[in-house]
Amino acid sequence: MKALILNGSPHNNGDTAFVINKVKERFPSDTEFDEINAYKDDIKPCIDCRYCWKNEGCSIKDNMAVILKDDYDVLIIASPIYISYVTPPLFSVFTRLNYIWSNKYFLNISNNMKKKKGILILVGGGNGSPDNAIDISVKTFKKLNAEFDLQKDYIYSLNTNTLPTKDDEEIINQIDRTISHILN
Repeated sequence: MKALILNGSPHNNGDTAFVINKVKERFPSDTEFDEINAYKDDIKPCIDCRYCWKNEGCSIKDNMAVILKDDYDVLIIASPIYISYVTPPLFSVFTRLNYIWSNKYFLNISNNMKKKKGILILVGGGNGSPDNAIDISVKTFKKLNAEFDLQKDYIYSLNTNTLPTKDDEEIINQIDRTISHILN
């Protein structure tokens, strides 16, 4: 089994990293993980060059190729919540999937991504709703052909300003429930 993690956190040891590491621990030991860190890896946002209106794929050649290689069975989207949204660099990664819609609409080329499973991890403090982050993540799962069930595949810790994720007793239950669903 192989999993791809799209990590939207700027912190190596923050709440998002804590949850990612706990999720990785719950997978079988032979699971292979690739990770894209939206802050550190070279993935540029869509520049609306319209290449994909007339050509298959995207004109920008960068680490987006890891995502588009489509050789993983599980897609994990993980992000802190910034103003009720995923972090801006992670959103920029998501914008690059615009070519899938454009290829279909303008060229009648369908997305042939293999079926996979999706996991969403959101952490954050404050009083902002995670709804926008959930919405864009669900759209991203659809573009990449990842099955996602909000009731079973969503891991969250949304009070980190008062309760660090590592102290959130419910987070391990959420992780165990989600991994059990993904593996069955």
